[in-house]
Amino acid sequence: MRVRIGTWNLNTWINRREGRSTDDCWRWAEKSLKADLLILTEAPTSPPTFTGKRWSFAVRPGGFPRRGNWGTLIAGDAVEVRRLTHVGPDREVELDTRFPGSLTAAETHVNGRHFATVVGLYLPYRKNESRDFVGHPSKDLLELRPDLDAIGRHMDSSLIVAGDLNSEYRSIPRSLRGITPRRHRLCDPFAGLRLTTFRQDWPPHREFLVDYLYISRNIHRRIVSVSGGFQDFPDAADWSDHAPLVVEIDF
Repeated sequence: MRVRIGTWNLNTWINRREGRSTDDCWRWAEKSLKADLLILTEAPTSPPTFTGKRWSFAVRPGGFPRRGNWGTLIAGDAVEVRRLTHVGPDREVELDTRFPGSLTAAETHVNGRHFATVVGLYLPYRKNESRDFVGHPSKDLLELRPDLDAIGRHMDSSLIVAGDLNSEYRSIPRSLRGITPRRHRLCDPFAGLRLTTFRQDWPPHREFLVDYLYISRNIHRRIVSVSGGFQDFPDAADWSDHAPLVVEIDF
């Protein structure tokens, strides 16, 4: 069978500002991405019920603290999703404690077979209580390395890391290199393609690549198709300032 994996930032805060429903974002994603497994950032903390699909999902309850019940959501339709909160032989490593809401992890299965360990990332420009910017997304990713290493040691065979990193990378970020055995190192299915996934909501509306979908080598070998960015999904701009990335594989 074939499995479609997609990642997209729903841009919930702008939709709320504009009075748009995130349900409409879901409808667009279901129609346009046709994904079996979704890694969604700035998403409502539970999938909608109107679709009729039997979603299973993983998300931090309440999403990001003090951010209005949205966060990073891993959702599966044909894929069963089970949230990971602790990893290790004795579950001694608790995940997502450094920047709560930034890292969501899950185990996924298809027809009872293990599919992949999935990590959804959202790294915002953080502000302190005085509303001043603190840190930087690229530095936050470095600080998440202990979680990523623990997940890499835990994973069975396949790994997917996707989401909004809020930085431009020409190659796999250093924090994601070497977290898995060599035969399962992460690959970028979109390497060499000139994609943009983020369009500034303010003039001059510059475009960047800040969303990524990395997969381990054993999945990468089974890729059937890739699509992504505003180049392949121009009408994503009607719903968000981000465009999705989609990979289809044989499983």
